[in-house]
Amino acid sequence: MSSNTQVDIIEDAIRRHGELLDILLIDRATSRTSKELNIVWATDSYPGHGPKDRILAPDITGVNKKVIQPRIAKSKDEQRARTKDRAEVFTPKNVVYEMNQQVDWAGNNWPADRTNWKEYILENKLEITCGEAPFIVGRYNAINGKKVLSLSERVGFLDRKMQTVTKFTNTKDEWIEWAIKAYKASYGYEWQGDNLLLARENLLYTFIDYWNDRFPNDKINLDRKVSEDKLDILLEIATIISWNIFQMDGVKYVVPMSCKHEISIEEVPPMLAMLGEKPTVSKSECPGCKYNNPKLHNGKYAKIMDWEKNKVIKFVDLLKQ
Repeated sequence: MSSNTQVDIIEDAIRRHGELLDILLIDRATSRTSKELNIVWATDSYPGHGPKDRILAPDITGVNKKVIQPRIAKSKDEQRARTKDRAEVFTPKNVVYEMNQQVDWAGNNWPADRTNWKEYILENKLEITCGEAPFIVGRYNAINGKKVLSLSERVGFLDRKMQTVTKFTNTKDEWIEWAIKAYKASYGYEWQGDNLLLARENLLYTFIDYWNDRFPNDKINLDRKVSEDKLDILLEIATIISWNIFQMDGVKYVVPMSCKHEISIEEVPPMLAMLGEKPTVSKSECPGCKYNNPKLHNGKYAKIMDWEKNKVIKFVDLLKQ
């Protein structure tokens, strides 16, 4: 079995468990007055699915279960095209480690001691243009697709938080409490819908990995039936992930391609048309796009959850801070 097959997540396994897959597909920026709407493909790499089409569960399950795969499993031509179009690149595990190390205030001794581990977990971190989220969770090395089996060797910033949770919590309830807080403090955004789903799945499966390591006699396996109490926990984690790992144009702070550019045509009266008068065409460009002002876009602004205040906010509103 190839390494990229080992790290590829089959969505059928997630779909068997209640609303778990549906939650991972939700676009939280979209109005939820009637029905939850899903993230968009935001790429033309998938025949039959336009960039603005939403990713639906049937599109990626059953006979379509191999449609979305990690970058390492994509063709070389597809990899090159995505690098050219979206600056998508592989980031080796050792580079991820060094970069996360540079921004980690606890350094090699994270966390330094028992007095500051809670502060360490609660510190909010964000990976921009996160792709499959290697800087958040290191399930596999992006260069070769090889799964990182030892949790102590995973180098994402959420990995560091989860390793800290395991180190300093004593009971299952305490572990769950602080694992949830670690997830609430970990953010990332991405343009392409397939990458975004992969990132969300990687975070979900990372939680399962740390759970199984900490509670080996009470493991979670999505290939089998999951007990109701553990499913409730997974649904909560998935909900957090769906808020914190979100789809966004990182320049405009809106859902990709959601800005509206309108064209209106003023018809010419018949008599003037006979004289050769032509209709007047006027274009109305999105103000934010026209003036390069992130606060003036007419697209759908990305939203995240402020977990401390339990309040939904627009990501663009963080700019004033």
